[in-house]
Amino acid sequence: MQVGRVKRQGLKTGSTGGFSLVELLVVVLIISILGAVVFPVIVKAKETAKISECLSNMRQIGIGLHMYVDDYNSRFPAAVPYGSPDYWAHKDRRTLQDLLESYVETGMIRDNQGMYQSAGVFQCPGDIGALQPCHGQYGIKDGEPVWRSTGSSYQYFSSMQEDWDHSDVPVPWTSLAPLLASRNGEQRVGAPMSAIVFKTKKAVLSDLYFWHLGDRTPDDHIACCNTLFVDGHADRVRGADHLDARLQQLRRWHSATEINYEK
Repeated sequence: MQVGRVKRQGLKTGSTGGFSLVELLVVVLIISILGAVVFPVIVKAKETAKISECLSNMRQIGIGLHMYVDDYNSRFPAAVPYGSPDYWAHKDRRTLQDLLESYVETGMIRDNQGMYQSAGVFQCPGDIGALQPCHGQYGIKDGEPVWRSTGSSYQYFSSMQEDWDHSDVPVPWTSLAPLLASRNGEQRVGAPMSAIVFKTKKAVLSDLYFWHLGDRTPDDHIACCNTLFVDGHADRVRGADHLDARLQQLRRWHSATEINYEK
């Protein structure tokens, strides 16, 4: 009888053992708060990983670039700034990814339609495509990552660079492979390594567009940019430092007229 009485006292009439509405709302609120805190951290971690992979790509390209320079009389590749190898072929021009393909560890793979399935170290993990319509110019296909149609996500600073702080004024003697006008017509010529004044400060290439988290400031200026330098090191630098690296001038090494761009 004593045992039965204890059991009856332990029963709670009308209890279902579930959560009340208030308790459920509290749980949902806590999960939402945790999600709001954790999600940005996860996004930042993923973007940081992409930035690191991009810099690793640039360092490998830098190694291939120096191997090329050693093989070609200490001159930089006579390549266009960016675009598809097919687009430039009819002008008898070459792209950096085309010239360095045999000098980098991972090469490029194309499908039957001419689109790249892999671009190896020339493929930026943050490449989401052109940030404005290109309409096929330079072989860049809208709506696709740039590397898919061109084989590279990067821009080679082969032409005269522009000073964005002063109305996009082209600055002479900044080209690593200028397009020269001579009696024999227009021709791209790789600059000699001896023309580089500061190898640790002169930029070689960077992402073609601002793909990484935090690349731009709220007023649409460059905040940071992944940059490869002539000495082979790659770093994520402030926008002002990146521009300065692009505008680092070379010693005068030719007497021809430089053409700033080609279409």
